Amino acid sequence: MNPFPPLKCALYVCIDDDAGHRSRLEAVTDGGIVVATPADVAHLDSVHVGSHLVLFWINADGRVVLPVRLTGILPGPPERWEVQPLGEARRLGRRRHERGGGGEPMRLSTFATQPAVTFDSTLLDLSEKALRCWTPAFDIAVGERVHVRALLSIGTLSQIGTVTAVREAPNGLGQHLVVVFQSPSASTVQLIRRYLFVWGPVYRRARRGAEENE
Repeated sequence: MNPFPPLKCALYVCIDDDAGHRSRLEAVTDGGIVVATPADVAHLDSVHVGSHLVLFWINADGRVVLPVRLTGILPGPPERWEVQPLGEARRLGRRRHERGGGGEPMRLSTFATQPAVTFDSTLLDLSEKALRCWTPAFDIAVGERVHVRALLSIGTLSQIGTVTAVREAPNGLGQHLVVVFQSPSASTVQLIRRYLFVWGPVYRRARRGAEENE
């Protein structure tokens, strides 16, 4: 099975575990892979021929990751990067409902009351199917439909869902809600997958730093 996405499909170039820079697959040759130079290349001062990078893309089964080395910069327009794989493309193991992240500001809007009530919230964690968030104490019931809007680091999540759990926050201040999404679009699922992909290395670095400071 060809591990690469179709030509001209989107993929992302990661540098030092960063969020990834949007690119696309231009060609697969005997000697390597050619990708479009990321649009924000002007800000990538640390990248040069010989740099080790990571490509990743998303297919129906999840995320596929490939470590590469930058072997050449092909002049344009458009400018392209030639990279050489440093191993096999591998599919990252993914639970059906992988969860992670949290801390971003959110807003929830209800549909049950007219006019709709909107209040601030905080994301606790996120998966492709649902999210968990903190809210101030509010009269909201299981089964109620809400609109959630979360400002993620890589974009804005805007989704309608149903409240499936309402619990008192452990400290007694406010509530924790679980909202299951209503038929998320392919672009929404991809946004969430990218967010979780980025969150993983950031979380691991923060955890290592905390352990070193103990």
